[in-house]
Amino acid sequence: MVIFHPSVRRDLTGILRYYEDEGGVGLADRFFETFMVSVESAETHPERSHPSLPGSVFRRATVPGFPYHFLFRETSFGIRVSVLRHDKRHPGFGSRRR
Repeated sequence: MVIFHPSVRRDLTGILRYYEDEGGVGLADRFFETFMVSVESAETHPERSHPSLPGSVFRRATVPGFPYHFLFRETSFGIRVSVLRHDKRHPGFGSRRR
């Protein structure tokens, strides 16, 4: 099971709006599909993603083909995605989300 932090919806909406404005609906749809496949992969094999920082409970997974990644942590029921952010965004962005 995948649980998303409530702010991830806002993160995703902003990214999709940007891609739709800049490249059209097709590009926004491609980002969304790629993101969801990456989330499913993280849920199935969380150990394939490296810790976001040494000793951190959060793992970092990329969105292939796009300059974005998301942070998640393993829980007893699956994973919880806490933040979706641009690769050049400040590394502290969203790190306080639980």
